[in-house]
Amino acid sequence: MTASRVAARKTIAICTVIYALDGLIHTILGPLAPEIARTLSLGNAQLGPIFSSNLIGQCIGLVLFPAIATRFGHRLTVTLAVVGFALGQAASALADSGAQLFAIRLATGIFLGGCLPSCLAIVTEQAPEGRRGLSILSLFTGYGLGAALAGAVAAGFAEFGGWRTAMVAIGALSLATAVGAWLWLLEPDPLQPASSAQGQAAGTLAAVELVRSEYMVGTLMLWLLFILLLTISYCLNSWLPIMLVDAGFSESFAALSVTTFGFGGAIAALGVGILIDRFGAMTILLAFLTMAAALLFATGQAMEDASPTLLTLLLAATGFFSLGAYGGVNVVLAGFYPGPLRATGIGWAKSVGRLGTVIAPITIGFALSAGMTGSSVMSLFAVPAVLAGLALVVISFTATWRAHSTG
Repeated sequence: MTASRVAARKTIAICTVIYALDGLIHTILGPLAPEIARTLSLGNAQLGPIFSSNLIGQCIGLVLFPAIATRFGHRLTVTLAVVGFALGQAASALADSGAQLFAIRLATGIFLGGCLPSCLAIVTEQAPEGRRGLSILSLFTGYGLGAALAGAVAAGFAEFGGWRTAMVAIGALSLATAVGAWLWLLEPDPLQPASSAQGQAAGTLAAVELVRSEYMVGTLMLWLLFILLLTISYCLNSWLPIMLVDAGFSESFAALSVTTFGFGGAIAALGVGILIDRFGAMTILLAFLTMAAALLFATGQAMEDASPTLLTLLLAATGFFSLGAYGGVNVVLAGFYPGPLRATGIGWAKSVGRLGTVIAPITIGFALSAGMTGSSVMSLFAVPAVLAGLALVVISFTATWRAHSTG
């Protein structure tokens, strides 16, 4: 194996670790929430904005940092961003109020959002020829594994130092990763100024094309689809432990529920692509969304009376179908747009999806504070799964109509 191939593999590996840390930091607050709420005397209405703070920060970082990377390079940008979210994560342990934790999580999210596009750009360029798709997939697999491990990490630290120790430990791990980023990341070839300007102009024109052409209806439905599926994923990772504790389950079981849910999705991610290749995206995704809606409703109805074993099985199955559907939707997204629009279409769908999800954790916090039970909230998550299925049908009709009209 050549030295350049080894260097490229190290680059892809460190970027995958960074994505895994993103998943871990993004999700860890949920399984730690019962202890944090008790320590800081926070109610559900106060927890909602804290859950959303990291997401808001990521949206800001996604906007601000690409220009910094263009000016100073991806390697330096990623390294400084990782240092930033490492320090922010560790500083979370110093929070003595909900307002302080909100501000620290917001700042941490800015640095998290700032490094992700650069990691994707680096991996896209450094991936071996013919394995670019697999290399990019490794990033998102890393995120999923990091998110799935959050519950196990929280449960482990519950017996060893509590939530503040967990925050510091994750921050220390992130800081060590920053050293690896500086040592191992390879810088993509810089664009010439003219090419960069042309790329920005083309990106602007492509963004306008998404909403004013024959792609408009499909684009809006794809945005809605990402908002709905990210709402299910992010809200469950955030609120599921609180709802389970309120239903009478132990805090350790509640923390591990996030891992159960996440690993169900990780298993689905390994197989959904094969199923889509064999049976078609629309058939598989509609089946997954139908099962997700049924399981979300069933889990909600069983939450207060089910045994831990039954609830574990229900959560694993729910994660399999709901997170598997989200993974499969990326296949639909990539295939909906032609080459010149594909990158822009993917970027906008994911950004709008994250931005549209911000309000959901806050709304759930107020609903629980107003007296709605966790069982009812869980059952209501079946609604976005059903709406996602309807949006998928519209996308299918739109794609078929466009194919006939251009054919």
